[in-house]
Amino acid sequence: MNQRMVLIGAGVLVVLAAGILLGRHFFPVTHRQASAPSGGNVLLAPAPQLPDTNLLRVEGETQPAPQEPQKRPPDDIIDYLQHLRKVETQRQAMQRDLTPAFNAFVNAIAMRATIDEQELQQRMSAVQQAPQDYSQKWSQLSQFFESKLPPPACQPLHEAYRKMLASTIAYMTKVYLALQQAQTDPNAALQVLSQMQGTASTDVDTQILQANYELQQILDKYDLRRYFPGFVISGDAGLNLRSIFGG
Repeated sequence: MNQRMVLIGAGVLVVLAAGILLGRHFFPVTHRQASAPSGGNVLLAPAPQLPDTNLLRVEGETQPAPQEPQKRPPDDIIDYLQHLRKVETQRQAMQRDLTPAFNAFVNAIAMRATIDEQELQQRMSAVQQAPQDYSQKWSQLSQFFESKLPPPACQPLHEAYRKMLASTIAYMTKVYLALQQAQTDPNAALQVLSQMQGTASTDVDTQILQANYELQQILDKYDLRRYFPGFVISGDAGLNLRSIFGG
């Protein structure tokens, strides 16, 4: 009986030994992963290597879209507006050329009731400051304006400016002739200017506003303000008939 128990115990030991050996053979990775690092302290184990956060941030950032180069406006439009600017600069200068003579006439008329005839004639002599070739200069300016054909995009602007320029020339020529007549017959000059006070100056002002509107439309549509800073079509010439007649 004792011998039989000894044999059973020996068999159990053999089975256990075989199980241990087979477990190490079939599960080596599991055994090694569960083992502690050398030194016995798990806290001292090297930290796992993580990706660089800076690299991750750069890769995740949205790059700005490349900007398209700014397109240059059509050359024919630029060339035409350069021409128109020369015309407009000369037009405004010619209107101002008549201002000293006009103001001299206004001052003489204002003082007529308080001065004698001799002093009135002296004041009227200042009206001679009006340029003698004034009408001819307006004709030359009109020819210069028409010397350049507009591109299709500027055709409405060209027509509006042509109409305004023709009305301005007619208006300024009448004022000029009245001032010439005022040197010998102030009353006749007053009569001419009084007839112009109503619709004539108002029509010119309206046409100037329309021409300037067409100009500003072109400047905005083709992004041309950087090429023509401050370019406007203006009606301010200092010739205000209301200064004579009031109202």
